[in-house]
Amino acid sequence: MAMTFPDVTVLLARQRSGTNALRSVLDTHPDICCFDEVFKFEDRRSSDPRVRASNYFTFLEAYCAGDVTRAFPDRHDQLFDDYLTYLRGLTPKRHIVVDVKYNSTHHIGGVWRSIGSPTLFELIKARGLGVIQLTRHNHLRCLLSTLKGRATGRYYVRDGVAPPDLQVTVPPAEALATMEHWAFEDNGVAGAFLDWARFLRVEYTDLFPDGSGAMAPGALQQLAAWFGVGDTFTNRATLTRQSSLPLDQTIANFAQLQAALRGTPFEWCLADEPAYRAATRSCSGPNSPR
Repeated sequence: MAMTFPDVTVLLARQRSGTNALRSVLDTHPDICCFDEVFKFEDRRSSDPRVRASNYFTFLEAYCAGDVTRAFPDRHDQLFDDYLTYLRGLTPKRHIVVDVKYNSTHHIGGVWRSIGSPTLFELIKARGLGVIQLTRHNHLRCLLSTLKGRATGRYYVRDGVAPPDLQVTVPPAEALATMEHWAFEDNGVAGAFLDWARFLRVEYTDLFPDGSGAMAPGALQQLAAWFGVGDTFTNRATLTRQSSLPLDQTIANFAQLQAALRGTPFEWCLADEPAYRAATRSCSGPNSPR
């Protein structure tokens, strides 16, 4: 009989979608432990003991010591069970949240699988795990965050002062192709779990509607109810938003990109996310600096 892990939830998202901010709030609950991106290869050498210990490759190195066949794809189900059991031993908290990015779902795989159908998704259902899909529908902001992270090598600021925001050039054709691909990915993940009772899809801008770092109370209450715990979180993300400039100031070729997105399903992204619209209004008041 297969093992089940109803106390484990997989947080599925792509990079730059707000998983760090969401986890930093969830992890303040006395009954919820959030682990970082467990399939992030470089984290097996992280300076953070908890990040290093929970990393899948840290586990795999010890698990397969002397017997590489333990990681062969015909043992993927046992490997998955043993890894979740290992994670369970790292925390006394009742619920575990495991951060998994779309582009790392392939690290646990069976012998055969169809393209676009990760073995991990089948294991999640077979083992009774919960799934929270975090989306960031404004793919333009997600793309900007990615480009800025690559340019600076700095992907987040934890409880500190963000560096000055910068301008980036966004190649229109590449941007449109990327956003189309990301929309396809989001819908594919949602479609894989629409029939799964333990599936919740949440949107970044609904969780964090402004720049305060606090989660919307209604969204936090929804998450508390979904986990079956009391609403006793410390409601403040321990990360500082690094982007502050409106789109027309942070995109060097804004007019060119605006023309390229006009008439496409992503034209609405140019209206920007609520947090940035609010910041723009507050900076353009009658007494604000010009």
